[in-house]
Amino acid sequence: MLAEFGVLQISAGIDKDHGTMIQPVRLTARGWFEGDQDRTVLDAVTNEVRSALEVALREGQRDEEALNKVAQRAAGRLLGQKYRRQPILLAAVVVL
Repeated sequence: MLAEFGVLQISAGIDKDHGTMIQPVRLTARGWFEGDQDRTVLDAVTNEVRSALEVALREGQRDEEALNKVAQRAAGRLLGQKYRRQPILLAAVVVL
């Protein structure tokens, strides 16, 4: 499965007290990155995940597990619907 679909690791850091991102959303792709075209895909996914996390934070969400799911769903929705890709998504949103 990893060889066929690849892996996308999502990371970000959240300040629990202020509800803000203290480390930006970063993506690491393995197994399907194909150069400049995929750079556009990764930029779009980064923006989508950042937007989804910002909405969740504005709504008062501070739970690490819930924010990880927000990041995974945002990335999965965009990749599946727009780009027809289904890599394994690993989210590591850390709330400090």
